[in-house]
Amino acid sequence: MNFLRLWMCTVGMVLLYGCATVTPPDGGARDETPPQLVLERSTPPLQTNFAKQRIALTFDEWVVLEDIFNQVVVSPPLQYRPTVTLKGRTVFFDFDSREVLREDATYTINFGEAVKDLTEKNPADNLRFVFATGDVLDSLSVSGVIVDAKTGEPIEKVLFMLYDNLADSVVRTERPFYFARTDKEGKFRIENARAGALKGFALKDVDFNYRFNLPNEAIGFPDSLVVLSDSTPPLRIRLFEEARSLRVLEKEARNYGRATVTFNQPPRQLEFSYEDIGQKILYEYDKDTLIVWYNIETNQPWALNIQRDTSLKDTLRVPGLSKGNFIEKARLVQSNRRSSQTAIPLNPDRHVMLAFNHPIAQIDTSLIRLYEDTLRTIVTPVIAPDTLSPRNFMLRYPWREGLTYALEAMPGAFQDIYGLRSDTIMIQYRAELRKAFGTMQLTLEGMQPDTNYVVQLLLNNNVATEFQVKGVETFTKEFKTMPPGEYTVQIIVDVNNNGRWDSGSYDLKRQPEIIITKKLETLRANWELVATVTIGE
Repeated sequence: MNFLRLWMCTVGMVLLYGCATVTPPDGGARDETPPQLVLERSTPPLQTNFAKQRIALTFDEWVVLEDIFNQVVVSPPLQYRPTVTLKGRTVFFDFDSREVLREDATYTINFGEAVKDLTEKNPADNLRFVFATGDVLDSLSVSGVIVDAKTGEPIEKVLFMLYDNLADSVVRTERPFYFARTDKEGKFRIENARAGALKGFALKDVDFNYRFNLPNEAIGFPDSLVVLSDSTPPLRIRLFEEARSLRVLEKEARNYGRATVTFNQPPRQLEFSYEDIGQKILYEYDKDTLIVWYNIETNQPWALNIQRDTSLKDTLRVPGLSKGNFIEKARLVQSNRRSSQTAIPLNPDRHVMLAFNHPIAQIDTSLIRLYEDTLRTIVTPVIAPDTLSPRNFMLRYPWREGLTYALEAMPGAFQDIYGLRSDTIMIQYRAELRKAFGTMQLTLEGMQPDTNYVVQLLLNNNVATEFQVKGVETFTKEFKTMPPGEYTVQIIVDVNNNGRWDSGSYDLKRQPEIIITKKLETLRANWELVATVTIGE
């Protein structure tokens, strides 16, 4: 190893390739090693008093160039576009003949992912060439970590960019003055930077052009300018996608009695209007879809106008369809039915849901019986509609653990909005023993009384229970008969008090709402778990 190679491996600042001998993989294993620089055959980096010249970078394997225009970025930016070419295993960088380099400036040529090996297209890792036109190389640095705003998990291959132009629009119109990419731990580091105040911006660059120009590109930004000095603290950036405008993706009204409108996200706060021609309408939300249930006696077409403030206006046109043809073929059935011979296990402290394929208009409780235990003692449950869906009803009763129950609904017990009546319904239940479940006592500390908090308990990434807390500094709640498993508590700091998580906005300089996530100890059967979460830790 000659002196230059030894010096580069020791300093470890830029162009760290070539510090180890790479042997091509033998056999059928895929080559995942990026191209390595052969320093002895390349233009020496870290030069001072650099004079404009051709820069040659020679690699240890055949390489290709891709997307040069977007990937090769020079800071400070050049006035004229340079030329990047490839000959054999060597990449050449040539300045435009009109280019005049700044005096006493440190330049960094970032190649991004432009240089890749020929066979597997592995990009050269963190390929940079640094030089100074003056006597001194800028040596300041800034580092940090970029995490997902919702999960707190680190994100790989995110750009963190710095701009000397402090205008807000610069992230959309210019390529950065300095930049770095995050590693697998979400960490980034920009080196060879000069002192001063710069605008910082993080970008998950979907189209690889170093600009924030797509609505699905995740972004993040510090709350203030990044001031580079000998003591610049590490940055922590939360990455998020901005909330998109609500849009209609698809409308469908082919079948009588049911029409759907699918949006690009779950719709909220919709307003409806229509010409009244005798139709009866019910609305139901299913994730990103609005379901419109309607009943009308005539074959006359009609239209439903959908609006949300001034951001959305659309019309669902419902054709004139025959109710008679629908009634001839349609049936009212229980959509979550099971075999009447198999007892459904139930939590003794939870209600039972009865779900149907159509909205229910009437219930004849005289046709419904609930029998307890093998003695078939008749007991009286409470049957109440589900506030979230007109198709679902809740069966509430103080279930006695270990006992079996039989629900029998005679024909006609349930009637839908079209006048269709249910057939016989027979369901067996078995109330589980309470010792098969666990108890959890959850305490939240360090809350601000004037802030609303949305608290979710997650089991296997599904929301097991959700509630809101406000007006206290410490809150304790006990949860009984919880299914055993590994729970995660997720707390949304609900700044705008709307009961849900809200993303951030670059133009409004608004950060996404903070989500505090903590994995709890495993909840075991017949056991009490005591957990404390401190807000702000």
